[in-house]
Amino acid sequence: MRPIPHHSLARIRQALQDFPRPDLLAQQTLSEWLTSKGVAQSPLLNDVVTFHYRIEPAGEGRSQGSTKAVITQKMNLVEALLANWQGEPAAGYDGFHYGDWAGLPPQDPLTIVERLAPLSPLSNASPYQVFNGLYKRTEPPRYAPDTRLPIRAEDFQTANWRLNFHTLFKQQLDNYWAQHNDDYRQAIHLALIAACNRQVIEGSLSEPQRQLVWRVCGLLPQGDLSISMLNVYGYTATDILYIKQTSDPGVVLYIPGNASPLHAFTDASAMKDWFAEQCKVPDKRNAMLVHFARADWPDGLDFSGLRTALIGLGLYPAAHHFNPQHPGFATSGHWDPQAIIDYRPDTYSPPIIGDLFEHLSLQRKRRTYADTDSLITSNHDIDKSRWGNYLSVATALLAPFALLLPELAPLLVIGGLSQFTLGLDQAINGKSLESRSAGVADQTFGLFNALPLAGQGFAREASVFRCSRPGFFTPSRLSNVLGMPVGAAPIAQASDSVELAFREQATLSSDSLAAVVTRVDENLEHRFMAWLQTPEGVVSEWVEYEFASDSFVRSRDTHMIVPPRWRLANTSDTSLTLSRRRFNATDEQRNTTLRALGIDVEMPIDYALYGQLVRTPIPRLISSVWVGDSVLQGEFLEALAHNTRIARLSGYRYQILLSQQDPLVFERNMRLLRTRAEGAQLLPLETQGFFQAFTQSAYYPQYQAAIAGNGGLGRNLASACDILRYRLLKHYGGLYLDADDRLLDTTRGELNPPLATVMLQATDDGLLFSPPVSNDQLGMYVKFNNSMIGSLPGNPTLDAVSDEILRRYGMEPEFYNSRPDPRLAPLPFQAYARRLSLLTGPGVLNAVVDQRLPLLKQLREICHLLVSPVYDIHATLNFDMFHAVLQQHVPLDRVARMGHEHSWAYT
Repeated sequence: MRPIPHHSLARIRQALQDFPRPDLLAQQTLSEWLTSKGVAQSPLLNDVVTFHYRIEPAGEGRSQGSTKAVITQKMNLVEALLANWQGEPAAGYDGFHYGDWAGLPPQDPLTIVERLAPLSPLSNASPYQVFNGLYKRTEPPRYAPDTRLPIRAEDFQTANWRLNFHTLFKQQLDNYWAQHNDDYRQAIHLALIAACNRQVIEGSLSEPQRQLVWRVCGLLPQGDLSISMLNVYGYTATDILYIKQTSDPGVVLYIPGNASPLHAFTDASAMKDWFAEQCKVPDKRNAMLVHFARADWPDGLDFSGLRTALIGLGLYPAAHHFNPQHPGFATSGHWDPQAIIDYRPDTYSPPIIGDLFEHLSLQRKRRTYADTDSLITSNHDIDKSRWGNYLSVATALLAPFALLLPELAPLLVIGGLSQFTLGLDQAINGKSLESRSAGVADQTFGLFNALPLAGQGFAREASVFRCSRPGFFTPSRLSNVLGMPVGAAPIAQASDSVELAFREQATLSSDSLAAVVTRVDENLEHRFMAWLQTPEGVVSEWVEYEFASDSFVRSRDTHMIVPPRWRLANTSDTSLTLSRRRFNATDEQRNTTLRALGIDVEMPIDYALYGQLVRTPIPRLISSVWVGDSVLQGEFLEALAHNTRIARLSGYRYQILLSQQDPLVFERNMRLLRTRAEGAQLLPLETQGFFQAFTQSAYYPQYQAAIAGNGGLGRNLASACDILRYRLLKHYGGLYLDADDRLLDTTRGELNPPLATVMLQATDDGLLFSPPVSNDQLGMYVKFNNSMIGSLPGNPTLDAVSDEILRRYGMEPEFYNSRPDPRLAPLPFQAYARRLSLLTGPGVLNAVVDQRLPLLKQLREICHLLVSPVYDIHATLNFDMFHAVLQQHVPLDRVARMGHEHSWAYT
């Protein structure tokens, strides 16, 4: 399992759009400057080189003279600009860059050696001369007058200071933060959740530590959580989070830029000891510096800087002493980690108030500008203790994302211009083929990685954070295609919530068509993803199905008059190929393809069959049930009161059956409804004749198990109500409504509610529903919901549903023993919710409908076809005829709207 679903990496890549590119900016700026100097070659193909060379004349065994040299520094011109290149002044300049400090150029081709031979002890000659020069890159490398550019190194360095690169780069930063601050904030939020997921899988976070991090991420209530930026001796980190809580001594450090960046400790003292231990290793000490502002690194005249503090922590308990030649008046000594780390936190590390990730984004923004301003801009600004380069500024911005985008990891591990350019290009332009990120979960990078806990084990995937979209929704494309509102549930609004980034896209298609899959995105829209065989190889693209030719059109080509078509060349192929001719398909071929895509519609569609059905008006009776021992309140009470009024205006009798499980609660509910739902028939559930018969049936033990739920551990009152509704409808007939569903009220210009005028008719074995809906948590997509059902009494289909529920319960008799917590264990809860749907909810109902009511199934599958990306859908279906049939046979959205309390999730 990946730390984050592959498709959500697009949201990380969004944060990289318009990303500051010092590499490209430097290349463009230098190309223009070189052109002005008469040099046409790319600055990437020209190097600035520093030599130590010596002319060795003929003699002493040498047949001819030669000039030998050691290369002490070499980089291409782009690297030099980005790194604020400083050459080595020749002898006589005392290390200063003025005049012709670059030295005298060798007059002959150079022979490059690893080291120059030592001079004779009697020689008073200089051991070598220094030269800094610009050379064309050749293969093999050759340094000679004819490969040397006609540009002095002094002029190149001066140009670097005058190219205004610093200002140009800051303009890129300005543009990036103005356009993508929210994207960056969201991306670092995603990165922290993904880091937690990764470490849960690898076993380096315990269950309490996992929950602590979830609280940081807003996935659980914060409670007594305290989050601050870690400080060392008052120097505050710009991105290391220090996480603690008052109810437990355990603490967590988050150090981004590492593959496993969350470090958990038993208490603050253990954390400080660990931090000091890291400072013993120079490489780790230098890596830790990067998490603090560059301005804090060096010592001042009378105080120790962060670099000294880290060295002192690494030496403890031994004392740290400055070199006698150390400038200034600062003193040193013992750097006790218990005193130095998290130093005076009220002053230097106050708790973060407000949006944590907005704070982190602001910290990073300030750091980018501060680091940019600390870079060398003139000959007078050289402070080697704070040296950096423009690449390091940009790379630091990317550090949290390397865990998610494997292309970025080499930037942190190897660094350098070529890795930066290649890695960032790949990360920004990453394709949707999942193989590109297949290794992300296994990559290791960084020097501060948490280790698996002893006895923790690996792959605790049940504790990984995943999300599904809650609620019932009508697919938006259904209303859009038909040109009118359809459905009893709302349309899912587009959402970019952080939680939904961890939603796995549902796949509805079968394995019989490996080249195309049907996916349901976070907005519950159906999409076709195809693998296409192109000259560049196999690529993945969103496509639309063309009915006429039984082929596919790329979504980005649908605006074309004659778009290219893609088909399977052979049935066993795993990718589509470009079709060179137009193909006229048969209905059998279309049916085969559509079934493979998860759409089980039968073509051609014969609407005349619906007109041949014998239908009878259902009883003008509405029933709702309240089971369990809870007092009616909130939307449930409001909906029941509302429905009582609408039923009375519509000429329907409304009966509300209340459980007597708790006599006191029953009496209170009766009093509430007598006041709020005057006119409704209030009935004790358990004394009704149908219920008495129900208690003697084979279905009753499951009902009892759902209510008792193993002492409440696995109770699900909604499931009990699922079991009961089919027996109630079998006895009474009429219209069943869940307690939170609402009948439609009168509209402007209408005297009566829709229920008063809409004729609800059904066949003897038929059922009335509202149009299909989707519920991500239940794993149902374009299915009938069971919250509103119309039927004639004595309907045998209702017996079939009850029998199927009983059969499935026999396969899962322990279902009601427990239920996962939806917040603490979202993945197990998602599995539980989908089992619940298949056991007593919409899943089992649709299975029976598909088996026993083929014409109703056909209407549902036509809806499925309509919500799918079909290129020529308007030429495929008669929308007017379909809509007329839908209104007659699936009519309940014309009279009611589904509730949104979703009691199945918590009762």
